[in-house]
Amino acid sequence: MFKLKHFIVYLLIACNLRGSRTESTENTRSVCLLQDPPNQCGEFCLLVLQPLLDHIAKHQEQWNTTEALWLNDTQVKLDRIQAQLAAQNLSLEDSAKKVPQDIKERLERMENLQTTLQETLKKTPAELDERLTRMENQQKSIGAQLANQINLTRGHQGQLESLKNAVPINLEVRLAQIEEQQKLFTETLKKIPGDFEQRLERLEQHQKDELTKMTTQQTAIQDTLSKIYIKVFWPDFERIGSRLFYINNNDGHDWNSAVEYCRKKGGYIATIKDQEELDAISERLYAKNYWLGINDQEDMHTYVSQASGKKVEFFNWNKGEPNHGNSDERCVELIHSKMNDDPCSKKKYVICQTDNEV
Repeated sequence: MFKLKHFIVYLLIACNLRGSRTESTENTRSVCLLQDPPNQCGEFCLLVLQPLLDHIAKHQEQWNTTEALWLNDTQVKLDRIQAQLAAQNLSLEDSAKKVPQDIKERLERMENLQTTLQETLKKTPAELDERLTRMENQQKSIGAQLANQINLTRGHQGQLESLKNAVPINLEVRLAQIEEQQKLFTETLKKIPGDFEQRLERLEQHQKDELTKMTTQQTAIQDTLSKIYIKVFWPDFERIGSRLFYINNNDGHDWNSAVEYCRKKGGYIATIKDQEELDAISERLYAKNYWLGINDQEDMHTYVSQASGKKVEFFNWNKGEPNHGNSDERCVELIHSKMNDDPCSKKKYVICQTDNEV
């Protein structure tokens, strides 16, 4: 359509040019009327139009070449666009295929994670209850031990009345503090949001440390109380082995007087419980005779302790003893780590003890 329009335009231009030449000829010369225009003017018209036709043919080739190149370039672009669209379609199809599988796998992982969390949450209360119960039992045990200590202390309350100002630690106050601390531990456990295991382990370790510290403090308190008690009530006694003894090396007493002498000291005439204790006491004795609290005054050959009233289990008799050489040899003395029966009326030095367990 484009080529045809150009051809018609060129043709009209040629006709106009021809008309102009005819008019100019008419102005200069006479008009020649044509009887047969196609035959008379055909060669002339072809001669006149030949440059135009050549020009049209030349440009027609250029137009054809340009159109072909343009069509070829357009086709290449269309092919490239089509290839890109095809690749995008394939990518979309692959993504569309993968998406359901990915969603399914993620849903399965989320379901498994949710199941694990639910199982953990189910186990958590039981574990918390168990640990709380264990901690409460430990605390009760501590409370019972402290209560026993308090009861023992109260048993000696009359004797320890003068020591209240000297003893800095009040066991009942400490027990109240421990109970308050237990309440704080319980409230803290209730407020724990998520990291149960680590916090419970830290709390258990802290409580173990507190128990160890309290045990150490309790031992120190008991030692302090014992030392203070001994200094106040038995200032002359010393610890020999596991018990407290007083050895009199100054004046002699008959056996009954020795018993009274030890009572005034706040104790009892001594009875030795085993060889280890005898060896420890013997290291502090002089080469003198000492009355022991062992006698068979009520039943001959049945020796009992004056302090406890129990039958004596341990003896370290001298060779040939007891022999009851005289009828009144019913009391036992200690000389050179050996025991001997002797008349109770004789005067000897005295060994005293604080307890009446032996």
